[in-house]
Amino acid sequence: MPSTNIHFRVAIPSDCATILHQRRGMFRDMGNGTDAELDAMVEATAPWLACALADGTYRAWLAHTADGKIVAGAGVLISPWPARPGDPNTRHALIQNVFTEPEFRHHGIARQLMLFIIRWLKEQGLRAVYLHASNEGRHLYETLGFAPTNEMRLRLV
Repeated sequence: MPSTNIHFRVAIPSDCATILHQRRGMFRDMGNGTDAELDAMVEATAPWLACALADGTYRAWLAHTADGKIVAGAGVLISPWPARPGDPNTRHALIQNVFTEPEFRHHGIARQLMLFIIRWLKEQGLRAVYLHASNEGRHLYETLGFAPTNEMRLRLV
């Protein structure tokens, strides 16, 4: 299915259930979390997401077919952050929830969503954007110019 049959729009607060479905699917596809853990994540995230979409700290784009079926989505979290050398911006952009329904993968839809996000971030004056890449998504992000960083993680639980 060519991506020319796909349309794109900005998500609105009433799209929360769709975005949560995509977030759950993203983690499920990466093999991250049991069904119970994924359900708990969705339940805990729902009120936050509704507020973040409404106040603009989370902005998302959705891809849909001509008949309105949502087939993919991606979003970006904008949060306060201290300025860094070479980047005096006090906002931090983190791309999240990049997901395409399995039957619509490998048609350039995720690339288009990423390009929407990157363009929007540039318009907002941000100089950098971060994400955590899955093995499946890594190639796409590298072709868009993303590079590994020195980030590390310590689980506290």
